[in-house]
Amino acid sequence: MKKISLLLAIVFCFSLVGCGKDTAPAALESTNSVETNQSTEIPEDTASEDFAETPDSVDNEEAEEDDGTYWLSGYLKSSEKDKSGEPDEYGVIQPIIYVAKIDGDSLIIEGTTNFRNEESQDPVGMGPGDYAEFIITDETVFQMVGGEYGPETVTKEEFAGYLESCADSGILLDLKITGAKVTIAKIRS
Repeated sequence: MKKISLLLAIVFCFSLVGCGKDTAPAALESTNSVETNQSTEIPEDTASEDFAETPDSVDNEEAEEDDGTYWLSGYLKSSEKDKSGEPDEYGVIQPIIYVAKIDGDSLIIEGTTNFRNEESQDPVGMGPGDYAEFIITDETVFQMVGGEYGPETVTKEEFAGYLESCADSGILLDLKITGAKVTIAKIRS
């Protein structure tokens, strides 16, 4: 149990480094200095309610100023809401997005997602389940990826139609997020 707690604390610290948190190296150092016969406590600053904020309570101007860039992905499976975030038969958490839609200048997703720092990286963590809303700008690139001819760039309206028609297809939705803005949105077959 102590090894699992230590491993989880280390993984948590690395995920903070990927999010650009300044406190991650200090947390990592304190984790390395913990003796094996002591329990590890979560620092107060990471246990705050800031991590549980709903999108309605987030100030859009502050979110737009955040320069963190990361990738989120999940499989479009609208009929498997109950399996979102649950382990499969191999114990792997399932990144299932059961709602994905474009509403005006917002991309709304509901479900559990994989988190990556770079597009080509294996997932380093799981995004929280439930609801997330991201801002679509004029610079947002929408792509359909798969097939012989490489990625096809489509309009926001075409992409919204594909999201609706692929809602229960099991196809991967892949998003590059900078701050709270979607810079690239891909549907991968």
